[in-house]
Formats: sequence, C-alpha cells, structure tokens
Amino acid sequence: MIDHHGVFLLLAALSAVIVLILLIAVVKLNPFIVLFLTSLALAVVAGMPPAAIVKSFEIGLGNTLGHIAIVVGLGTMLGKMMAESGGATRIAYTLINLFGEKNVHWAMAVIGSAPS
Repeated sequence: MIDHHGVFLLLAALSAVIVLILLIAVVKLNPFIVLFLTSLALAVVAGMPPAAIVKSFEIGLGNTLGHIAIVVGLGTMLGKMMAESGGATRIAYTLINLFGEKNVHWAMAVIGSAPS
C-alpha cells in the first residue's frame, strides 16, 4: 500500500530543492536567505507546528554555526601566523616557480585537491 503522506513529503522536499536551486542559480538571491526561506516553507507545508519550526531552526543553525565557527577561527589564526612569519609568501613564490606565473591557478587546484 502506498503511503500518500510520505509521497507528498517526498515531492514537497524535491520541489523545495528545485526552488532552492532556481532562486540561487537563476534569480541570484543570497543563498543563506534562500535556504532559510525554502526551509521555512517546507516546514509549513509539512505541517510542523510553529514552535517546532522555531526549535528546529534554533538547533540546526546553532549546531552548524558552532562547528563552522571553530574551523573559521582556527583557519584565521593559522593564516595570520603564516602571513606574519612570511610562510604564505614563501609558499606563493614556490608555487610560482614550480608552475609558472601563467599557471598559478593550476597550482591552487592541485593544493585544493591534495589529501590532508
């Protein structure tokens, strides 16, 4: 037997993803605002009570920002230390010498895809 409510929720989620992509890629709206609005609309369509929607946003956004804040903070400190010590300049010159001035973008692609 087909669960009609489950199918409805699946179609609503699929529609929300399509709207999300269109608003970001085609309309060029701010991704954070679009994600917020489509999540809110999906929660309303799914029939969540308003108090549950607020609590869900609070927990989800809080957990996500908590993890991201640590990574951004540590990355900022590492970047500042590299800039102050001259390490960033040394890395830049090494990459320019290795790949050439016209191919620095390839050097950045290699560094970005290197395993940790």
